[in-house]
Amino acid sequence: MKMIFKYFSEGVVEHAFVRDEHVGIKCSLPEDYNDPFELFLGVDLDQGSELLATYSDVVHEIPSLLTTCFSKSPVVSPMWAHYGNNHRGFVVGFDVSQIEELFPEVLIRDISYLDRASETLVRFAEMAAYRKKPRDAMALRNAVMYHGYFSKYLEWSYEQEVRAVNFEDYVEEVGGNKILYVPKQCVAAIISGAKSSAQTRQALQEAACELGAEFYIEKIGRSYPTPYLIADTRNPSVFANGEIALPDGVCGECSEPLRNKRDLCPWCSIDEMDQMTAAANNPFRILENYGLLEQYMEKFPGRPRKPYK
Repeated sequence: MKMIFKYFSEGVVEHAFVRDEHVGIKCSLPEDYNDPFELFLGVDLDQGSELLATYSDVVHEIPSLLTTCFSKSPVVSPMWAHYGNNHRGFVVGFDVSQIEELFPEVLIRDISYLDRASETLVRFAEMAAYRKKPRDAMALRNAVMYHGYFSKYLEWSYEQEVRAVNFEDYVEEVGGNKILYVPKQCVAAIISGAKSSAQTRQALQEAACELGAEFYIEKIGRSYPTPYLIADTRNPSVFANGEIALPDGVCGECSEPLRNKRDLCPWCSIDEMDQMTAAANNPFRILENYGLLEQYMEKFPGRPRKPYK
């Protein structure tokens, strides 16, 4: 199953699940998004004024379509920090094939992240400017539309964004917002943030039960490089290769996922002998034994400073 994930803040739990056996998703016009929607993204600004004028004229004909954004991953820490309200919110995982079946007019595509001008747009702009044929203008228009909705600057690549466009036939007006109500067969998982309250977790678990979706709690470990997920069984799962799956192994002490097949995570591998050796070799402990530590520490500032080279 291919899944896409929507991050929510904890303040919308009640609104997201207000309709029985559905999840409500807000759809917005591109100009309302908090990250730049740039129809000039990908255009080569050095291609000459005639081509730029052709491009600009075509851009004015591009329709503004209702859009909503997802991510390919539920464990992107900056996404949890921003859209998930610093891990206090939640994530809903959707089955892409089910969404496409129920909403056939919707176009779902991965975002392409660009760090240079698009050769495709340059080529279409040249044809439209020099040949002056309607089909060339339409080809440029379609290329501009696709780039505008499904590409962003490379600096946004951490989002791993998937964008869905063209919801006009499916949304409902609710309190001045355009809301898409997604039925339960599209909902595969609900993940409560690592810092979510007990009340939020309870509400999300009840929603997952009603929707027939898997319920997880996000965990931030000490050794695993990304957040991992805990199900009702208390067994950890990880997100890898586009799916939520069991890890290669689990630490026998702390139960964190392991990146390779071993018995303990790096932290739990520290034994009593390691601790005794580290303590014996710690120069601060040596100074403390001679009553010199406080005097020594007073020579240094109490705030961070540039390390020695």
